[in-house]
Amino acid sequence: MVFREEDTVSGKKNMRYTVDIGDLCIFISKGEDFCVEASSCNLYPNSIFLNGRMLAALNITNKTTGCYEYPEGTPDRIPYSPYWLPPFSSSS
Repeated sequence: MVFREEDTVSGKKNMRYTVDIGDLCIFISKGEDFCVEASSCNLYPNSIFLNGRMLAALNITNKTTGCYEYPEGTPDRIPYSPYWLPPFSSSS
């Protein structure tokens, strides 16, 4: 489930269930979660990407999921990085 944060007149925040996050992609991992504009990265909008022991993707618009496991023959115990690297820009 995805919730959108909304400001109220009293200055408090409300969380509202949503099925549309627009041109955003949400990246969730063991590190800090972040959003990017899908159009800036050639990704499907309204999607969520998870990174842990396996990779998973959820497209909220058409309610499809993809789960990507390690290739066959991969050792049971291998180091992995359960982190997405957030985008950054360098100033030169």
